[in-house]
Amino acid sequence: MGTGGLIKIARVPFQVEHWSHYQYPLLFMTVVGLLELIGAVALAGGFWNKSLAVAAGVLFIPLMLGAIHAHLFRARQPIMTILPSLLTLLFSVLVIYCNLTTLT
Repeated sequence: MGTGGLIKIARVPFQVEHWSHYQYPLLFMTVVGLLELIGAVALAGGFWNKSLAVAAGVLFIPLMLGAIHAHLFRARQPIMTILPSLLTLLFSVLVIYCNLTTLT
């Protein structure tokens, strides 16, 4: 997520090309990149503070739902393109569950 965020913020050409298929403005790509970077930092901080891990998981859920929507409905790409987003979504739910059970 951190690397993906940096690639979006830096507007690396291949990522700009992907976003042109999604038909979203480039400013939105930068915002998503910042959110991914923030989430990655929070997830790393979750090793010391479980609340940060939960917050990262909560942040990643709408990001990954948006990614799935972008691949399938905006760019009309094959279903296999959602696998990384789907796995990240599932792991986000797992991170939330595991860390919430240890917080209580």
